[in-house]
Amino acid sequence: MITGASSGIGAATAVALARQGARLVIGARRMDKLEEVAARCRAAGGEVVALACDVACRESVEALVGRAAETFGRVDVVLANAGYGLVAKIHETTDEQFDAIVATNVKGTFYAMQAAAAVMLRQTPVGQGRDRRGHVIAVSSGAGRRGLPLYGVYSMTKAAQLSLVEAMRVEMKEKGIYVSSVHPLTTATEFFDVASEKSRVKTSGAGKVQTAAQVAAKIVKLIERPKPELWPAPFSRLALSLAVFFPRLADKGVAKTMGSRKR
Repeated sequence: MITGASSGIGAATAVALARQGARLVIGARRMDKLEEVAARCRAAGGEVVALACDVACRESVEALVGRAAETFGRVDVVLANAGYGLVAKIHETTDEQFDAIVATNVKGTFYAMQAAAAVMLRQTPVGQGRDRRGHVIAVSSGAGRRGLPLYGVYSMTKAAQLSLVEAMRVEMKEKGIYVSSVHPLTTATEFFDVASEKSRVKTSGAGKVQTAAQVAAKIVKLIERPKPELWPAPFSRLALSLAVFFPRLADKGVAKTMGSRKR
């Protein structure tokens, strides 16, 4: 089950999984684009159900997970991917902007995690050791490890996602439910276009640009071999970890990098 599957990483992951014969339930608000993705999945050999889903609404997310369980008998993977960016200084961010991005990025992930757990805890374990009830994956960001200028509120939502994952990963370990986070940096999607539409500043992100297909291929491998965190961009995890030990140097680095990417 994939949220935010009408474009970007969500769409690319759906198609990549379909090529391996996956049975999919995909959700997004834009049904026209979602149906296009569903058609690509079917052409790739996957079985797919497409449903309208607004992750800011608990009932909508629960209906998506419930449809997956009802249609296919179980839910092996829930990918909480829906989210968007906001480019604004902290003191210029409005209450409306703050509430809206928290509702999608944080609450949307929270709802998906809760709905997934409710279904997966009832499932019979599968796998070689018969110890796997399911896998919950949240698409966070490199910004979840380090707040970025102009992306302060967005970074906060990604840090919140990571905190949820870290806690749930330990809570579900003995239950046979894996919980992972994905931390892409700059991906060639409509992310920055959407962020610019909701903001006063335009930016093109930071770091080396990866395609959505490249990130999706690594998510497929994460599903095959679960691990706590996936960092698609090489060395990004190390670089952001060093920021913890050298915050002043990190401040200078992100100020220079983000400053060159905005207009």
